[in-house]
Amino acid sequence: MEHDMIVYESEESMMRNPADTERFERSYAALKAAGIEVGRVVCSSIDDVSEGEAADIVGEKGLGALPISMYQGVSISVGEYPSDQDLADFLDAPDGTLSVNKQGPPAMGNDIMPACACGSRNPNRK
Repeated sequence: MEHDMIVYESEESMMRNPADTERFERSYAALKAAGIEVGRVVCSSIDDVSEGEAADIVGEKGLGALPISMYQGVSISVGEYPSDQDLADFLDAPDGTLSVNKQGPPAMGNDIMPACACGSRNPNRK
């Protein structure tokens, strides 16, 4: 099954920050109950991380970089679980599902508009 969001984690990363892990577990269960699936991969070696950017991060930093959350192939969090706000926004979770409500569409790297050219610093521009 394809998932828009995949979280790569390890037993070590789950124990590193128990409060963050517990919060994510609650959010994961709430999303699942709402019919929103998040893929989870518990990794014991770097070979368990198959996704491009996540594999690059783990290849460079090792399993200590986990957890890594990927949304449609782009990392949205490294070294911590995605926040409830990220989960609500990226997964379009219905209001009341998580501890926060959706605020708006997430800014994805490929969706970010170019910087405004207003007030150009070019002294020759009129």
